[in-house]
Amino acid sequence: MSTVDNFRWCIENDWQVYLKPYGSGAYIAIRKGGISACGKEYHYDRVTGLEYYSKENVGTVYYKNIQKAMDMLPKVYKYLKDK
Repeated sequence: MSTVDNFRWCIENDWQVYLKPYGSGAYIAIRKGGISACGKEYHYDRVTGLEYYSKENVGTVYYKNIQKAMDMLPKVYKYLKDK
């Protein structure tokens, strides 16, 4: 499987994976349901009347620069898909 396939799988299954900047570096954070909830803990869709919930889970590894964190994203996509 390619990185693009794993990334696509995360989107199709409503996993939001992103960097959370901290100082000059970053942590990797994920949200199950984050895309539907617009990256928030709660989102109400006025058109459909549906409520969406998600919870941010921030990783424990601190990357000293943003590029190092970005280099790890493909491994996170693969981990979520394999899980």
